[in-house]
Amino acid sequence: MNCPYCGGSMLEGTFHDRGDSYILPAGEVPPKLWTKAVLKKKHAILLPPESFGAVWAQRPSAFWCGICKKMLVDYGELMSQVEGQGTEGKE
Repeated sequence: MNCPYCGGSMLEGTFHDRGDSYILPAGEVPPKLWTKAVLKKKHAILLPPESFGAVWAQRPSAFWCGICKKMLVDYGELMSQVEGQGTEGKE
């Protein structure tokens, strides 16, 4: 996928959060031990911390542009699983 902002190639992976937020490249298995050294070995991209929920929760697909440092996160598959919990029509 190409970045819609700069046109550069984007890394595909999944978005994770547990103390540190990061994108884990596609094909990498999430580590059982959550240290910065392990995440670096897994080629994870650390992002500012933000809590998303349980460790075992399904993670959204994400795309990272290393050129302009922008991330796209796809919640399409996850939102269809929690039907009726969106914000459509709420004011």
